[in-house]
Amino acid sequence: MADEILDQVAEYLLGLMPFYHKYIVRTGFGITGQQTAQYRVLGVLTKAGPLPMSEVGKRLYISKPYMTVLVDTLIEQALVERRSDPSDRRVVQIAITARGTSYLKQSVNLYKEDLKEFLSTFSEQDLAVLCQSLENLHSVLVKMP
Repeated sequence: MADEILDQVAEYLLGLMPFYHKYIVRTGFGITGQQTAQYRVLGVLTKAGPLPMSEVGKRLYISKPYMTVLVDTLIEQALVERRSDPSDRRVVQIAITARGTSYLKQSVNLYKEDLKEFLSTFSEQDLAVLCQSLENLHSVLVKMP
């Protein structure tokens, strides 16, 4: 029985991925794949604080060469900066700037408004079911190690 439930949960979670990319993280507003990766980098730095570039790449499953390209672009745009690690000067950390924080908030608000417009086509009953389901999903997933 437990194997069946694990299999079903895994299938449902994997089934959400294409849906998530098609409807949630749509490429509206002319947003490119590189910009989406940049948002993800900014998001990690917002939550975790300054980190070595290799750690950010590890958390986001981004290769070292591509992380270098992303970070260089973010630095050129003054959205992140390089800092030396206070505990080990040989390590360089990446930190989000005030401009980066503002940029990320604006981007999230654009996504949120776009998503609200998309969701407005659902009935109130469907929205209530979706809201409760997402609340339940969130309460379970935050327990993940």
